[in-house]
Amino acid sequence: MAVEKMKIISMIGKLRDLDRVSRFVVLDGNTHILNALSELNSNYFSLSASEEHMQALQELSILRAYNGRRDFSKDEAVVASFHTLFDMKPEIRKEYLDIAYPYDDTLKEIRERYGTVKETFDRIRVKQAGIQKMQKQMENLSYFSNSSVEISSLNQLEYLKSRLLMLSIDSFKKLESNLENIPAVVLEYAVLNQQVVLLTLTPKALLEDAERIFASLNYTELELPTGCSGTAGQVIKELARQIEAEKAEIEALKNSASTMKEEYGETIKRAFSMIELEKRVESIKVEAAIGHNLFFVFGFVPESSLGRLQAGLKETFGEELVLIVEDVDSRRAGHAPPTRIKNNWLFKPFESLVNLYGIPNYNEQDPTAFFALTYMLLFGAMFGDIGQGLVILLAGLYLGQKKGNKSFGGVLSRLGVSSMLFGVLYGSIFGTEELIPALLIRPMHNINTMLLGAVVLGVVMITVGYLYSLANHLRTRNLEEGVFGKEGLVGFLFFWTLVLTAGDIAAGLNLFPDGAAMGMLAVLLLLMVFKQPLANKLAGHHKLHDEAPADYYIEAGFGIIETLLSVLSNVISFIRVGAFALNHVGLYIAFATMAEMINSKVGGIIVLIIGNIIIIGLEGLIVFIQSLRLEYYELFSKYYTGYGVEYRPASLFNEVQ
Repeated sequence: MAVEKMKIISMIGKLRDLDRVSRFVVLDGNTHILNALSELNSNYFSLSASEEHMQALQELSILRAYNGRRDFSKDEAVVASFHTLFDMKPEIRKEYLDIAYPYDDTLKEIRERYGTVKETFDRIRVKQAGIQKMQKQMENLSYFSNSSVEISSLNQLEYLKSRLLMLSIDSFKKLESNLENIPAVVLEYAVLNQQVVLLTLTPKALLEDAERIFASLNYTELELPTGCSGTAGQVIKELARQIEAEKAEIEALKNSASTMKEEYGETIKRAFSMIELEKRVESIKVEAAIGHNLFFVFGFVPESSLGRLQAGLKETFGEELVLIVEDVDSRRAGHAPPTRIKNNWLFKPFESLVNLYGIPNYNEQDPTAFFALTYMLLFGAMFGDIGQGLVILLAGLYLGQKKGNKSFGGVLSRLGVSSMLFGVLYGSIFGTEELIPALLIRPMHNINTMLLGAVVLGVVMITVGYLYSLANHLRTRNLEEGVFGKEGLVGFLFFWTLVLTAGDIAAGLNLFPDGAAMGMLAVLLLLMVFKQPLANKLAGHHKLHDEAPADYYIEAGFGIIETLLSVLSNVISFIRVGAFALNHVGLYIAFATMAEMINSKVGGIIVLIIGNIIIIGLEGLIVFIQSLRLEYYELFSKYYTGYGVEYRPASLFNEVQ
C-alpha cells in the first residue's frame, strides 16, 4: 500500500543489438522508457572515464534520435484478414516470442498463404450470394406457381417488356384509378402483407412513358431468372437443384478452409504476436539515442523488478551491454519518476477512482488505502441496507467475473458489503425495519444523533487528511507549507482550535479562558499570513519573499479568507452523510405508503419492488457521487495533489508482468 521505489537504468550497447535488447525489455515488461536525448541533455547523466565506458564517451557528442520507424500497417491488415476469415480472436501468445525470432520469414509465409486462403473464401462468398439470389428468384416465381406461363417466353418477347412489380395497396389503388392512361397491360398475381404483386407488359417503344407513371408509385421490381425454360413450377425445381449443388460445393470449400485453419492457425497466432511485439519495440527505439556504433536507452524500473531485469540482460548480452543503475533520489535533473502504486486485493479496485482525480506524485503517500476505507464507510453509512447492499454486491461480482470489468466491479462489490454491514447496524432489509433489530441505531428515530455523528465522522476524517498532508510535506521537506501552510502544522492546529472552540460553545464546557481561543486563532492566522518570510528566515535565505511583498500579502490575505471558509464548509459538508442516511429511509417510507394505499397485496408487492429498484439505481448513484465528492473536495484538497506521472512500462500486456 505504497508508491513503489524506482531506479533509473541506462543501457548502452552495440547498434546491431538494439532490436534484441528492445525485445528483451518489452518481454520483461517493467521498464518505463524515457527519451534518451532529453535525459542526456538534462546534464544529470554522466559516465566515468573507465575503459568500459571509453567508446560510449567518444560517441556522446554525435548522438542523434532514431528515425527509422517501421510501418506495420500492411502486415497488420493481412493478419487481421486471416482473423476475420477464420473467425479467430486476436491473442498475444508469449510462448511464440523471444529476442531473435524470424519476423520477416514468418510474415513472408503469411503473405504467400493469404492469396490461396482469400481465393477460397471469395469463392464461398460468391456462391453464398448466388444462393441468396436464386432463393429470392424462387420466392418471386412462387407467384406464378399455379400458372402455365412459360417463364422463358416472358424474357423473349420481341415487342413487349415484361416486369414483375410489387406495390403497396395504396399505390395499387392509385394505379387502378388511372389504368386507362397507362401504356401497359397490368395483371394482378398476388396480394400479401399490404403489398400487391403485378405482372406488367409494356410496349418497348413506350417504356419511358410507362416508367414515369410507375416511378411515382414507389414500386419494387422483383427479379426473375433468365436462361431457364419451363413453367414457374419447373423453374423452381431447377433452381432448388442448383442451390443444393452450390451448397455441396460451399461445404467442400469450407472443409478446405477448415483444413487451412488447422494448418495455418499457429503461424497466424505467431505472426500477430510478433507484430504486437515489434510495434512496442519501435516505441522503444524512437526514444533511443544512437551514434555510429552504439545506442543509449534509459528507463525507470521498479526496485522489486530491477534484479531480474539486470540478471536477464547480463546473462543474454554479457559484456556487450553496459548497464548503469542509479537511485532516483540522487539524481539532479531529468524526468520526474513515474508512480507505480501497489495495493492488496481489498484496496486495488479503488485505484481507478483515485486516478480519476490524478496520479499520485512519486513523493506523495499513496492515498488509496485511506480512500478505500473512508469511501466504503461513507457509502455504507448513507446507503445502509442488507438486501439492497446484496444486490449491489451481486452486480459487482457479475461485472468483475462475467464482463471482465474488475476495477468497477470490484468497487461495487466492496460497496455492497459495506452497505450490508451498515444494514445490520440499522436493522434494514430492502427498506423495511421490521424484520430484524438494529444493532446500533435506527436513523429515522435518532435524527439529531445521525447528524451529529456525521459531523464527528467528518472531523475524524479531516484530521487524518491533515496527518497525510504533514507526512507528504515531511517527505519533501517543504518547510513553508508543511509547518506554516493551511494544510500544514499551523493549519492543523487552527482546525482543531476552531473545532474545540465550537464544541466548547455548544456544550458550555468553558475549556478556554475568556478570549484565549480567539487569541490562539488570530496567532495561527498570522503565522499562515507570514509563512513564506518565516520559512525563508528559518531556512537561512537572505530573500524573505519570492515575489513582490505587496503581491504576496494581497494573495496571503485572500488565502486567510479561503482558509476560514474551507474549514467551516469542510466540516459542514459531512452533514450530508447523516442527511442521506435519513433520506434513504424516507424514500422507502414513501414507497411503503403508496403500497399500503393500493388495495391489492400483489399490487403492493409490485410497488415495493419498483421502489427498491429506483432506490438502488437512482439513490445508489447519487450516494456514489456524493461519497466521491466528499473524498475529492473535502479530503483530497487537504493532502493530495495528483500531479504524478503514470507508470507505463513497455510491455505486451496492460498489466505489469
